[in-house]
Amino acid sequence: MKVLVPVKRVVDYNVKVRVKPDNTGVDLSNVKMSVNPFCEIAIEEAVRLKEAGTATEVVAVSVGSSACQEQLRTCLALGADRAVLIETDEDVQPLGIARALQALQAKENADIVIFGKQSIDGDNSQTGQMFAALTGMGQGTFASELNIEDGKAQVIREIDGGLQTVKVSLPAVVTTDLRLNEPRYASLPNIMKAKKKPLDTTTPDELGVDVKPTVETLRVEPPAEREAGIKVESVEELVDKLKNEAKAAAIAGVNKVLVADNAVYANQLPENVAALVVEAASGYSHILCAHTTNGKNFMPRVAANLGVAMISDIVSVESEDTFKRPIYAGNAIATVKANDAVKVVSVRGTAYDPVAAEGGSASIEALDNVTDAGVSEFVSEEVVKSERPELTSAGIIISGGRGMQSGDNFVLLEGIADKLGAAIGASRAAVDAGFVPNDMQVGQTGKIVAPDLYIAVGISGAIQHLAGMKDSKVIVAINKDEDAPIFQVADYGLVADLFKALPELEALL
Repeated sequence: MKVLVPVKRVVDYNVKVRVKPDNTGVDLSNVKMSVNPFCEIAIEEAVRLKEAGTATEVVAVSVGSSACQEQLRTCLALGADRAVLIETDEDVQPLGIARALQALQAKENADIVIFGKQSIDGDNSQTGQMFAALTGMGQGTFASELNIEDGKAQVIREIDGGLQTVKVSLPAVVTTDLRLNEPRYASLPNIMKAKKKPLDTTTPDELGVDVKPTVETLRVEPPAEREAGIKVESVEELVDKLKNEAKAAAIAGVNKVLVADNAVYANQLPENVAALVVEAASGYSHILCAHTTNGKNFMPRVAANLGVAMISDIVSVESEDTFKRPIYAGNAIATVKANDAVKVVSVRGTAYDPVAAEGGSASIEALDNVTDAGVSEFVSEEVVKSERPELTSAGIIISGGRGMQSGDNFVLLEGIADKLGAAIGASRAAVDAGFVPNDMQVGQTGKIVAPDLYIAVGISGAIQHLAGMKDSKVIVAINKDEDAPIFQVADYGLVADLFKALPELEALL
């Protein structure tokens, strides 16, 4: 069994990027570049499949400039058998990459293609799904567990609120999530051996592929600065400051509702849903979805099948073809123009106020055509059940970080959450440490939230966590380290031992 692993060269995740003074992009001069972290997970999984005797060859591939050879050599040192560079100086976008990989797959005939779920620069989360659509393969996205047996890939995938298990017939596409594995480090002997492993170069022209972008970046600018607030002296003062912060928040504006009522769509398998949307899309100039795990699962397939680019995670509509979206974990905001006739767009829900749930009078039409791609099947689903609000819709959230020290200590947050009617979240560090389930993670690689009130407890304020919550209306930070970065974005900060502050806070509410 051959495994193909596309990898991307990105700015190292520890680097905070800066926007160029002329607003033409991000300044990458003298910046450390690395293999995209999610691609490292994909390489690790492929190598593990080979070590287990399931795979016979692992091929790493990258689409980009000659500088990508550095990252491909890293993949060879991590265990890939050979590498291919599809060399181009174009600013290649997800659809162009997917087309180049489709042409390469026609030569390689890989049995499974493992992508990282997203790159940490563009944060599009599109390429794997687009490649699956172009090749007609089934897909298992956001995988936290992968098993190959009897010509099928069984994938446990992360969804909003829990886990879903699907089986996909080979050849198949898998995209990796954080919990799939812990990538190894390249040893010095393997780094030396990698220099002798084959690294072939081709070009899009040689593959017969046009990778010219159809989405134009008009401007890149820094995000609006959030000024640091005040540090209070006590829990009592903090409660006093927050007393008045919580607020309340047929759909007006909808003209027609199209309903597809069939068992084929019961579990939202992306191969079937995408085909349905493409069929229903005729005559529409814009196709939108929420930027949720479900939206990210099927919408890139829609765009690929329509032969157009997709704009992910927009936070503002500037005109009918121009949008703003965050890049580099929210450290820059790009204004982009879609030049395709049909605009396929996913929307960051927290960037907009909800419309009125009543007052509309839309017509309802049934969609009779049913498409079952027949390349994947639903196995099971484990949805976390809670009486608390869901993170992405909660008005108040209290989150714990590594400072909680253990999962048992999250009980300290529960009493406060109960009194406030709040959801409970966590930092990536707390999730990776096994304190709480991954569906509680807030951040760039977790859930993006913007509640009226966000309380960060024992959270230092890493870049990727701030990307997921810095648009909250009011931020409170409780941390014993007075220099913690979280205080730079907090409206109210309390420097205190959380194990003393939390019981006091609960008693005062």
